[in-house]
Amino acid sequence: MTRPEVVGMISKVLFKVYVYLKERFDPKYPITDEEKYFTEICFTLIENPKSNLTIGPKSLKRFIKNDEKDIFVVIDNRKVTLINHVYCYNLVFEDDEQYFNMVKKFDEVLEAKKQSVEDEMTNNVKNSLKIILSKVKNSPSKP
Repeated sequence: MTRPEVVGMISKVLFKVYVYLKERFDPKYPITDEEKYFTEICFTLIENPKSNLTIGPKSLKRFIKNDEKDIFVVIDNRKVTLINHVYCYNLVFEDDEQYFNMVKKFDEVLEAKKQSVEDEMTNNVKNSLKIILSKVKNSPSKP
């Protein structure tokens, strides 16, 4: 065996050992029914146009408020709290993928809403400038 073949074999063996140890000592938790229900509820509320989405700038807590359904949700560091005038449920997500998908969807929808507001603001500014320009051009000049 030549030296490059030995080096290649060592890296392959180390990778196989890494994968074995990762699967053995860092198992993936199965998704619980509660996590499925919480995720489905949150996705439904996030996609609902009548839901008010807010994010805390310092704490990075995400808030979903839907007055029509009378539900308030707080998403904070893998913990999701679902509040209503009748009940309050707390759940800590064990599955990273479920939690991060929910946070990603929240951020995407909130960013889209922010972008539409921003576009509306800049569109109004452009229209206002056109009006000012036409007024300036059409106004009679003083001697």
